[in-house]
Amino acid sequence: MSNLNKKNVIVTGATGGIGSSIVKKLSETGANIIASGTKVQKLEELKKNFNNLKILPFDISQNDKVENFIEQASKELGGNLDWIINNAGVT
Repeated sequence: MSNLNKKNVIVTGATGGIGSSIVKKLSETGANIIASGTKVQKLEELKKNFNNLKILPFDISQNDKVENFIEQASKELGGNLDWIINNAGVT
C-alpha cells in the first residue's frame, strides 16, 4: 500500500474482520482514521489498539443521516477528508 501518512480516511464496517484488517493496514501507513460501525464495544476495542484512530458509531443503513455523518467525521479529522472506504454491509 502506498504512503498514506497523514491522509484522512473513514472506514465503515470497521468492527468486522475485513474492516478491522483495513483499519490495521491503514494505521501502519500513518493514515488518520475514523472507524465506524454499529458495535460500539468493538469500536472501543479497536481504539485501544491504534493511536491514529478515532471512532464514530453509525449505522450506514440510515440513508437520511449519511451526509451529516460525513460532515461530522470530516470535522473530527480536522475538516479534511481524503478517502471513504465503505466496507459496511447492510442486510
